[in-house]
Amino acid sequence: SARGELTREELDTRLAEILTLGEGNALSHVQLLARNFGIPNVAIDQQSVDLIRPLEGKDVVLIVGPNGNVIFRAAEDVQGVAKLLGSAGQGPAAGQLTVPPPNLELTQVLHLKDIHRELSGKVVGPKAANLGQLNRMFPGRVSPALAIPFGIYAQQLEESGLMPRIRDAYAASARGELTREELDTRLAEIRNDIATLRLDEAIQGQLTEAMTEEFGGLEGYGVFVRSDTNVEDLPEFTGAGLSETVPNVVGLEAQLATVPRVWASVLSPRALAWRSSLLTNPEQVYASVLLMKSVPSEKSGVLVIANLIDPLEAGLTASTAWGVGGAVAGEAAESLTILPGSTRLVSEAKAPYRRQLSATGGIDWLPAAPGRVLQDAEIEQLRSLALEVVEKYVPVLDDTGRPRPWDIEFGFVGGELTLFQIRPLVEKSGRRAEKAIRKLRPASAAGIDDAPPVDLSVVISGAMQ
Repeated sequence: SARGELTREELDTRLAEILTLGEGNALSHVQLLARNFGIPNVAIDQQSVDLIRPLEGKDVVLIVGPNGNVIFRAAEDVQGVAKLLGSAGQGPAAGQLTVPPPNLELTQVLHLKDIHRELSGKVVGPKAANLGQLNRMFPGRVSPALAIPFGIYAQQLEESGLMPRIRDAYAASARGELTREELDTRLAEIRNDIATLRLDEAIQGQLTEAMTEEFGGLEGYGVFVRSDTNVEDLPEFTGAGLSETVPNVVGLEAQLATVPRVWASVLSPRALAWRSSLLTNPEQVYASVLLMKSVPSEKSGVLVIANLIDPLEAGLTASTAWGVGGAVAGEAAESLTILPGSTRLVSEAKAPYRRQLSATGGIDWLPAAPGRVLQDAEIEQLRSLALEVVEKYVPVLDDTGRPRPWDIEFGFVGGELTLFQIRPLVEKSGRRAEKAIRKLRPASAAGIDDAPPVDLSVVISGAMQ
């Protein structure tokens, strides 16, 4: 594509599956995006690279089942490929989604107590709206936070002349006056100008007052400055990890300067590539920001209120790693299926380092402890949390009318659970892939699905230590 040998449409069409050299986990942001688009994303090691090297230059078939079974063969060796796989069904089609314009009239910084789910996509993004809802339902278990609504973003960009430039760029592209590359270049210039924007005095005053009230002063803590847009969680699309989040920003001046930097990330090449091509009105993308007080998590991760490993079996899925921001960045995390009455180990935490909050800002990297991450009491807290969420939350339905599973980011400090985010999980079904795998796998693999599961309660010693 960079050499000009592929158009944007050809590049999008060819992105059918992904092989990642290195280890990841089932609930990282990139994996959630791949699930959303129905794109297989397989983590392989160097030995696997050597095994697949003979397929270089050939058309291949890659099928990944929800329980980790993989078929990777030359297409010529697979009879009836099109019939076997059926339609691709890779997420929303280009230009399919229209974003309703948000309410830009509110230009006041919002406290968590003033935010609820109904504001999602209208006043603030879903991170803030859902976190406000979490705070109402689980008081004392949510990190203190503030939200900067879409109205402040729009106001600051209008006053600086940047918003008219965004509208003009998209309008020129729609008229055919700009190629895709020229549009990207123009948006990159605007993005750089947004990142260096200085908040006006009135907004700075609002933030200073709100931070003093919400966080107990202006010194002695860091904040995560989290991106939050009106296209973050659309009915058929998740924006997990697309825009920038800056971790543990320490000091008022740095915190104020980071807000425009996060605003600018809605126009990053990655966000534009994944998101704007789907929209009929990409000029209607607006940014809010969530300021969350940093929590020194000893371990953290993601819980999905569904069994993603074996969808036919009731259960939960959790990926957890040591330190701050565990699992979402794609490291080799401990992945568990939490079943009624037992816990099944899917993969061990093998990441050699963990993230720790730095007193001067940012993240320090320290060696990670070996062995088991979640303890029995912590697993029980996740189990109880899942029951409460299902009981208290109004479900979000997919296009077939079925409730979507909830995806929850969490951390533990001293064995106590803290909640950072909740969102509906948007994914394509893996049933078609699993059916194809069952048909294609060799006879020697028959019965592999019936092998006895690993019960974590029995594997506390030995390799887990």
